[in-house]
Amino acid sequence: MRVITMAFRMALTAYCFAQFAVQVLWLGKWVIPRILKSRGQSVEKRSRALYHAQKHVSFYLKTLSFFSLVEFHFRGKVLKEPAVIVANHPSILDFIALLQDYPNGICLYKSQTRSNPVLVDFVTVAGYVEGMDGSRAASKRIVDECCQRLDEGHQVIFFPEGTRSKSNVSVSRFRSTGFYAAIRSDVPVQPIAIYCRPLFLGKNQSWSSFSKAKNRMVIEYLEPVRVETLPAEMQTAKGVADHVRGIIKKRVNELDA
Repeated sequence: MRVITMAFRMALTAYCFAQFAVQVLWLGKWVIPRILKSRGQSVEKRSRALYHAQKHVSFYLKTLSFFSLVEFHFRGKVLKEPAVIVANHPSILDFIALLQDYPNGICLYKSQTRSNPVLVDFVTVAGYVEGMDGSRAASKRIVDECCQRLDEGHQVIFFPEGTRSKSNVSVSRFRSTGFYAAIRSDVPVQPIAIYCRPLFLGKNQSWSSFSKAKNRMVIEYLEPVRVETLPAEMQTAKGVADHVRGIIKKRVNELDA
């Protein structure tokens, strides 16, 4: 019976992964390009496209919940104004979960995504910001593009660890690049603590391990950090990054207790 249950859950997992691919391809190759080609201001059209994508995200998360693959718990108050949104990154699923509550959010994505046939069209037409290649020019470009999106009224979402966390409670050093945008655009930073039990779809984990048990993900929106309220010596990109990392790490450890 246990083998049959496992096989059934693996089949559901495969179905959900296929559903995600179909939805993203549909958005990136058909829906969003048609919206962007319609009449109107480019900023308004991008927001409309992102809201449309958010409906697909919500439907996908409901599918995962319906099949008892993931139990989601969203807590706290979501910041609606333009802001830099940062979180720890335990699972590949967490960026999808965040888009449900930030329908106008723009994500930073890894350069390797451009070689992903499922995601490349979507991140391009959605106006997402390509991430680091290690150069100073890339850092300047990222800050400039993030500030542009913030000025347009978007939230900018990124994972400052730069890669998935080593465990469900570890929070690696935060890169400071994205925090320059918060300082320059004078917007708050909203920290988000993400906790998975057990860790699933993490670094070096296979999709088959995702099928073994019902997974639980807590997404907790924490109090926004306003740079001007911090001590003067912390009002730098690195100072804000370290402060926000401390807040997230503390809350993740509390959720694990």
